[in-house]
Amino acid sequence: MKKKITLFASILLAGSAVYAQKYDPIKGALLTNNITEARKLYDKESANEKFFSKPEGYIIKSYILAVDALDSAKAGDAEKNREAGLEAFNKYKELDPSMKDLDAYKNAPYQLYASYFNSGVADINAKNYEGAYAKFKNVVDLSDLLIAKKINLPGPIDTNAVYYAGVLAETNKHMDEAVKYNTRLADLKITGPNYEQVYQSLVRYYAGKNDDANFEKYRKLGKELYPQSEFFTYNKLDFAIGGSSSFEEKIANLEKITAATPDDYKANLALAEAIYQKLDQAKEGEEKPANAAELETKMLNALKKAESLNPGEMQPVLLQGDHFMIKASAKEEEMRNAEKEVDNKGAKATAADKQKFADAKKAYVAEYALAAEKFEKAADALGKVQQLDNQQKRQYRVIAGYLAQYYFFIGQDATGANKAKYNALEKKYDTLYKSMK
Repeated sequence: MKKKITLFASILLAGSAVYAQKYDPIKGALLTNNITEARKLYDKESANEKFFSKPEGYIIKSYILAVDALDSAKAGDAEKNREAGLEAFNKYKELDPSMKDLDAYKNAPYQLYASYFNSGVADINAKNYEGAYAKFKNVVDLSDLLIAKKINLPGPIDTNAVYYAGVLAETNKHMDEAVKYNTRLADLKITGPNYEQVYQSLVRYYAGKNDDANFEKYRKLGKELYPQSEFFTYNKLDFAIGGSSSFEEKIANLEKITAATPDDYKANLALAEAIYQKLDQAKEGEEKPANAAELETKMLNALKKAESLNPGEMQPVLLQGDHFMIKASAKEEEMRNAEKEVDNKGAKATAADKQKFADAKKAYVAEYALAAEKFEKAADALGKVQQLDNQQKRQYRVIAGYLAQYYFFIGQDATGANKAKYNALEKKYDTLYKSMK
């Protein structure tokens, strides 16, 4: 039984060797560019499955289909022929990694390259960017092979193909793949008007990844190659703020920076300002985020950190004061409504009604006290400025008004020494307020 199996295998191998001779006439026709004859011979011989017993069968198939994919008379089948031609070529490479027959059939990969390139450009013009990207990935792979085998393309890379692949990857939000293509161009210092975006893309990507080494590498490279471009003067914080497509992305990017460099004053302040704008400067009718309480904690922590890092700067102090004043104003409305309800009921007001008013008043005073603490600190700093500019004068006046109002309010319920103290402070800030009209 074993001898019969061996003998049968030998017969098969012999048959394949003999059949391989059928390739030569097709090869000859292709080498003389007699495509009509080559196709006629291929159609006849490939009907026998033994035609594909050798890798050469697949490279011939790829060649014929690649030619058909570029034939305008067969445009309707171009996609099918192109895909089948690439599949056959990949099968050829799989069966013979050395690709020893490639020189005779080098037009197969080159024509596949041309077909994918042309079709990819057509997809770009039709705004079919996902389809274009799929094709340009094949274009790059084929161009790399053509360059490696010294077939029709100069090296070291096909800059147009790699450029298009990178742009399309980014357009389709495949950022990690875009980096792969853009890095190839950047590391060769490919330059020109259209290639600036390659370096910009890499800088944005590594800024978002908080990768300082690569961020600086490509920012400096971009500045070297495009010295007139303002883009490459921006720092990581600029990108975190301006390069974010949404509030959530901006906060995430800023948090990455503050986590990596917790003592960065500007980063902490930028994080706080972004949240302040969302919570306290929302457009009319815009609802607060569901995680507003969490965001408030992050904002206050960032402001306190910024204040500790740079005590001489008033912005962290003013933002805290403004935030607590906004909260106090909301509590004041609740207090006034509760007070009005008690007044309207008169003698019929219940203990619960009076307690509701007392609780609302207490909450109002608590928020106002936090605002007043920060406003007093800001007022002390502004009072030491020898020459106030117009903006500082406006800030000083507003702060004085808030403080005068605060001490007047809490002074109403105070007694003894506290009442005298609060009345004196109310008079001090009211006088200051009126002096800056």
